[in-house]
Formats: sequence, structure tokens, C-alpha cells
Amino acid sequence: MVYTARAMSPAALPPRLRGTPMLVLSSLIFALMAFCARLTAGRIGTGQLVCARFLMGLAFLAVYFGGRRQRPRFGRPWLWAARGLFGGAAVFLYFLAIDRLAVGPATLLNCLWPLWAALFSLVFLRERVSSHLGAGLVLTTVGAGLVIWSTVRTGVALTVGLGAWAGIASAVLSGAAVTVVRALRSDTDAPTVFLSFNLFGFLFALPFAPVGWQPLDWSLLWPVLGVGVTSVVAQMLLTYALGFVSTATGGVATQLTPAFSWLLGALLLGEPILPLALVGALVCMGGVLWGTGVHLRLFAAAPAPAGPDPADP
Repeated sequence: MVYTARAMSPAALPPRLRGTPMLVLSSLIFALMAFCARLTAGRIGTGQLVCARFLMGLAFLAVYFGGRRQRPRFGRPWLWAARGLFGGAAVFLYFLAIDRLAVGPATLLNCLWPLWAALFSLVFLRERVSSHLGAGLVLTTVGAGLVIWSTVRTGVALTVGLGAWAGIASAVLSGAAVTVVRALRSDTDAPTVFLSFNLFGFLFALPFAPVGWQPLDWSLLWPVLGVGVTSVVAQMLLTYALGFVSTATGGVATQLTPAFSWLLGALLLGEPILPLALVGALVCMGGVLWGTGVHLRLFAAAPAPAGPDPADP
């Protein structure tokens, strides 16, 4: 999930490591989170894993607010709660998709959220969206269909099909959550928004935690800790990096996560890379970039720079 606010001091890192390099690093760590979640597939319940992930997020926020000696600043409580419920449900469904699918296709389906966020912003926030949105929706629908078809053909239809639809639903709910964040940011600071995500995400997953509950031995403890730690670190890196690059660059970078996830799954887990799924992945990524208008901003004519920009090497 994405929210944009500079959470760390710009002086924390040298200029050459800010901006685009940090976006790439955050995408890689988000992929590591998905990889760690995949290591628990079939061994613990999705509810237990999601609860552990959000508990670690709450622990981080307790240290953050305690260290800064400040309290959360609430704006509109119902909207604040909605952000957490949408985001928590999205994470639950995303982890369910990872449990039922290979890590690459599951991450790809979740990463369709920018297009849904653009659509929800058009409907509920009356934001102007380019005419490319419709074409992007068609492309991503076709691409997602190819990914789903390729995975269902190679697995148990009920199990894999449930995972595929869970991945799509997670993208829809993620888009809704980001839309709520955009509405909240006028009167609610970013750490308080992040608190909603972790608090209500934990509460959402709690009723599902007893299903498939397993004691965490050493073989499970490390991947579960990996999910929690990487999720917090990746979010903080993404938040920091977005202070130094354009929204267009950030949108492109999010599409690196499924590519890294697919690579990790293939190299470390031996998951197959199906040609039809790869075609669908490329179509999906193209649909997201086209539908959100990223391609226009990336390739728009601009005057030649006078020299390197130290803020975005």
C-alpha cells in the first residue's frame, strides 16, 4: 500500500542513493516480502500470517510515536477506519493469493491497484482522469485473464482459481484504500494513516487467525519475521523515495515488484515461468502504465537539463 509523505530527513542518505535507486530497492524488498509469505504457504493459515505482519507494523509505530513523543492526529475517524479496513482486507486477499498461486502471478494481480485507484478517484473524488483509463482497463483485464487462464490450466482449478480472484480483489481493495488515503491526507498525517492500516488490518485478520493456526517453530519463525520486517522497511523506503522523484517514476517503479517476485520464485522456489503468463504480465503492466497516463509524462518533451540533478540521480 502506498501513501506519500516524507518520513525521514533528506540528509539521511547521500544524494546519489536517493530517488530512483531507492524506488528500485523498495520494489525488491516488497518482492522479498512476497517471497517470505510464499515460504509459509500451506504451513500456516493466511489469517495467522497477516496478524503477525500487522503486529510487527504496530510495534514499529509504537516505537516511532514513543520516540518522537507525539500522538496520532486524527482527522475524520470514519474515513480513517475505512482506510485501514480496505487496506487490511487487501493484504489478507493478497497473502491468500500468494498461498494459492505462484508468487509472481499473485504479485502481478495485486499490482494492478494503480488503475483501480485512478478509477475510484474519478468516481468518488471527482478527480480528472485521462481518456486512456478505459483502454488501460481493457488491457489489464485481458492481461489478468491470460495470467489466470495460464495458472488454472496448470493447477487444481478450484484452488488456483480462488487464488487468482483473491489477487484481483486485493488490487481493487488496494485501489480503494489509496483513494481514501488521498482524501485523508488533507487533515491526517502519514504515520496516523499508517496506524489505521496496521490496526484495522490486524482486527480484520484476527477472526481468521485460528483457521490453520500453527505454533511458530524455527522453520516458520524466520519467514514470518521476514514478512513483517520487509513490509515495514519497503514502505519506509518507498515513502522516502517519493519525496525525490515524480509520481510517474513512482508508478513505473511499482511495476518492478512483480518482475522481482517472478524472478525470486523461479530462482529460489523453482516455480515455472509460463509463456502465456508472461505475455499476460506484460499486457497488465502496459495497461497500468497506459491507463494512468504514466507513458505521457515519461516521454513528454522537456528541455535538455543543464546538468545532473543531485536530488534524483
